[in-house]
Amino acid sequence: MSGAVTLPRLHRDFYLVVVKLMDVAARAGFVITATYGLRVDQAGQFGLIATLVGLFAFAFNFERHIDIQRRSAGEPHAVMDRMVVQALKFFAFNWALMVPLFIVAVALWTHAPWPVLLLATVVVVGEHLSNQAYQYALIDTRYAPLLVIVALKNAALAALALGVALFMRDAFDLSFVITAWAIGAVACTLMLAAGFLRIRNAAPKTTAFNLKTDILGQHRASMTHFLIGLIAILVLQFDRLAVGGLLSLEQTGVYFRHALLISLAYQLFSIASFNRITPTVFAAAKTESNRTLIRIVLKEYARTLVGAPLLFAGLWAADRLTGGAWTARFHIELGLVAVMLLGFMLRGAADFPAMIMNAKHLEKLVLHRQAIAFAIGGALLVGLTHLWGLWGAAAAMVATSALYATLNWIALRRLPDLQAPAGAA
Repeated sequence: MSGAVTLPRLHRDFYLVVVKLMDVAARAGFVITATYGLRVDQAGQFGLIATLVGLFAFAFNFERHIDIQRRSAGEPHAVMDRMVVQALKFFAFNWALMVPLFIVAVALWTHAPWPVLLLATVVVVGEHLSNQAYQYALIDTRYAPLLVIVALKNAALAALALGVALFMRDAFDLSFVITAWAIGAVACTLMLAAGFLRIRNAAPKTTAFNLKTDILGQHRASMTHFLIGLIAILVLQFDRLAVGGLLSLEQTGVYFRHALLISLAYQLFSIASFNRITPTVFAAAKTESNRTLIRIVLKEYARTLVGAPLLFAGLWAADRLTGGAWTARFHIELGLVAVMLLGFMLRGAADFPAMIMNAKHLEKLVLHRQAIAFAIGGALLVGLTHLWGLWGAAAAMVATSALYATLNWIALRRLPDLQAPAGAA
């Protein structure tokens, strides 16, 4: 009986992982082409826009999917669909509140012209809605086809960008990239809407719309998880904003070309390792001891450590095979990559104990330690970037990740150990 339940779940998980990896690869292809194909100062502008799009798309969502997942577990599909419809109203409120802030932020950091600012606004709303496809597919497999739509959109964008960069070099500039991204966002949103209407079977709402309950109440329900996620993202990406604010656009472009490699490694880690093992750890936390949970995550972490040396070895081999032409062409310093990869590995060491504490409903412990790491790391980042430029930013990232990992492991070790009940596996 357990095999009959487990096998379809394995198929579903494998399907979602494969499609999401394809989506990440396609989006990475688009971002890589833009970051390495644009003039270095425009690469800095694009990198800052992409960073702000990610931050505000997260802010629009407000981690609403976590509360939806908890409330819809074990309920009929109609309940899930009703929550998605309600979430759209919640998102519309957030757009009205935060889009002006997004425009100001992009203008201050990138000094981009008004047409680019307006197109970036279309992009950030479209990216937010695209992100929901993956989050809802993890909750309900009926939403998986929407993730395929997003993956196809990103594949088309990547192919278009690469084609223009290779064969129409003079036309490949920041305006073209943002325009193509905005058109893709609009087309994808329309297809997502059509796909949702095909599967939608929302339960009727029994009460009239109420701002306090339907909007502000949802903010309260998701506040803790939002703050945890927000600080986590800022810990990971505040270095880009600091570099963009303290250094020239040319230096920012060079930094983004390095940071992009680390970002791709972290995305692969999240999809192939962290997100995959999270349900296992959450389930085990109900019955297993802390020591057992630690063994599970340490075994998984040991597997992820293989990836960073392999990535660096690949970059080193490419540098040697091209006689240094590759790194010179794109302003890549392998020493800087090595330092940033160390920060990535330390960040992974911090995420796994945080997963265990979240599984035990101790998210406030995680939040407090993230806040400490962000406060200290942010001060280090500004100071070291001001002193040593790109190398200072990379060093600050390593120090912040090391501090966060240390704080999390100390907190986890101090927790009283839950002994597994008799007969538990």
